[in-house]
Amino acid sequence: MDLNFLNDLKKEDKEKRREQNKRYRQKYKELLNLKKQRSYHQENLEKKIAKNMTN
Repeated sequence: MDLNFLNDLKKEDKEKRREQNKRYRQKYKELLNLKKQRSYHQENLEKKIAKNMTN
């Protein structure tokens, strides 16, 4: 989807954009959740490694 189109849509019709975002989140819910989980575990791993390096 064209980025300019999305930006124009955002400015013109916020309700339509909100519905579009909702459909996207529903469609990619599992993928979005996996991304969140991965970033959470990555943060914890980095903290653990940093803690181990100081000891």
